[in-house]
Parts: sequence; structure tokens; C-alpha cells
Amino acid sequence: MSKVNNILKENGELKSELEGILGLVKENEAKYEGFKVVEYAFLMSESLDDYSEKPLKYLEEIFSLDKALLFINNEVFEEDVFGEVNYLDNIIFTEDRTFKYFYLEKRPYCDSGKTNMIKEFDLANDDFGSYLFSPVIENNKIIGSLNLYSKDPLRFDGESSFDFIRDLSFKISVSLGKIYDSLKLYRQSRVDMISNTYNTLAMYEFLNQALNRYLRYDYPFDFYLFEIDNLKKIVDKYGYRAGDNFVRCLASLMYENFRKSDIIGRFGRDVFYLIMPHSDDSVYDNIVYKFKQILQNVCEEKDFDADLEVVIGHTDAPGVSSFTENEKLRSEDVVNIVDELLSKNR
Repeated sequence: MSKVNNILKENGELKSELEGILGLVKENEAKYEGFKVVEYAFLMSESLDDYSEKPLKYLEEIFSLDKALLFINNEVFEEDVFGEVNYLDNIIFTEDRTFKYFYLEKRPYCDSGKTNMIKEFDLANDDFGSYLFSPVIENNKIIGSLNLYSKDPLRFDGESSFDFIRDLSFKISVSLGKIYDSLKLYRQSRVDMISNTYNTLAMYEFLNQALNRYLRYDYPFDFYLFEIDNLKKIVDKYGYRAGDNFVRCLASLMYENFRKSDIIGRFGRDVFYLIMPHSDDSVYDNIVYKFKQILQNVCEEKDFDADLEVVIGHTDAPGVSSFTENEKLRSEDVVNIVDELLSKNR
């Protein structure tokens, strides 16, 4: 009888052990599948917004992390190319020295507590027990860092393999480079090279976006054309390079004096445009005065002796709707409306 009991006991222990092994296998398979989802989400992302909303969030959810952050080297990537990213709470631009000081060797680091953590990676308001940081490397240069944080001090104990985070960091370097190159090419095709403001192609795109927001959500906007009368006098008197310099300075002062939300661009050699959220009719006088003041400041700063005037054409979104009741109003129609007003004001 004792032999039978021993066999049953041994089989029970074996069964329990096998069930434990199968459970670990299933858990690892699930994590592997989850890891593939994260990799795929990084590779398929087309912007940093996608990074923020998908792969970084997936990392936190699938692997039960308290925080997953991506730090980006702002000396490798121009932050402006990525657009407005300061509202993303899980993507941070930081200086090149941050990575040089922390990653003495180009390998992942893990630890518990904050003793060995560089202050740029220290999330001051959160009490994390352990972390795993991996450099994102391209052409032997650290372009960023993938940082995983856990409140469990034993989560990243140094015993686990780093292969998964190395693989993921490599995928991020490929994806980040692809996004940056794509956005930079897109931006270059929509920027006027002399004034460094948006060009005509960008103007039509922004106007279409503004029209869609107005027609769908009733968000009004203003569209201005500023034509600098007698700009040719500067070219005739001082040369084409002086004319280009004048345009460049004018654009620079416009950026300084208008809001970041205002879209500034160059429509032609002597015509600039402004697209901005509509507030009230009293703003028009302010805008006109501001642009004339900018024009005067450029002439004084560059010592240009030229009698320059500005001709302004303007319409707001309610004004646009009064010209036509066609719901398919296009950006070209808005430009034609303002161009006609510009002609009348000459």
C-alpha cells in the first residue's frame, strides 16, 4: 500500500511540476507575442504621436511596467522637424551629454533605487524601485534611450537577459530614422528657402485643414495676404541679395512678433501670408499695425532707404461662408477671395 501511495505522490508532484512548466511556457509565449506587437507598432509608427499612443503604452500594459519613456538626442534630431512634441509625457528631448555621461559603455543598464541614475533620467515625482535603460544606437552614435521603470525593486535585478531590449532598441533606431527622414523631406518641400517660412504648397494644405475644421467643427480662422509695395526699389537700388536679405529679416521678425499657433508663409516674392485662429474684428487693426511696424523695423535695421507700403487682403471664416454656400469650398477659393480684396486695396 505504501508503494502505491509513493507512486501516486511522485506522480502528483510530477504533474504539479509539469503544470508549472507549461504555465511558464504559456506566459513566455504570451510575452513573446506581446513583444512582437510592440516591435511591429514601433516599425509601423509614422510620427512621435504614434510612438506615444501605441508602442510605449503597449510596453507598459503588456509587461506590467509603471513607466516606459523614450529619450531623444536633440543634437542628432532637430526637434522642430517632429513638430510640437512638448505635450507628449512619454517622449523627452535631451542633450547629447546626457547619453555620454550615463552610457559609458554602449550597453543596457539596470539597477534598483536611484543611486546610480543620472538626474535627467530620474522621474522626481515617482518612486521607482528598479529600472532598465537601453541606448538607441545608429552608426555607432547614441541617438536616444529606451527607459523602463518599475516600482518593484526586484523587477530588473540584472539576472535577466538583455537581448529583448537590445532588439527593441535596434528596431526603434530604424523606425526613428525613417520617421525623421520622412518628416524632414516633407518639411523641406513645404518651406521657402529664402524666408525660411512656409511656401505656397504648405499654404494650400493649411487652408484646407482650416476650412475643414471650420465647416465640421465651426472653428473660425483668419487669412491675410500682405503685399509689400515697391519692394522692387530695394532690389534696383541694393541688388537681389539685399532683396533676399530683406525678405529673410522680415520673416524672422514676423516669427518673433506673432504667436506660435499662427502660420506664417511666403506666397510670392513680395507677398506673405498669415493663417491664424479668429478672435474678433478688433484684432484686424492690431495685425495691420503690427505688420507695418515690422516692415518699418526691417528698413531701419538694414538701413534701407525705400518708401515701402503694405497692401493687405483679409477674410475670416465667417466672411468666407458669406461668399458661397458651397460646402466643398476649397483653399483655392479662399485665396481667390482675398486676392480680389488685395486688388481692390492697391
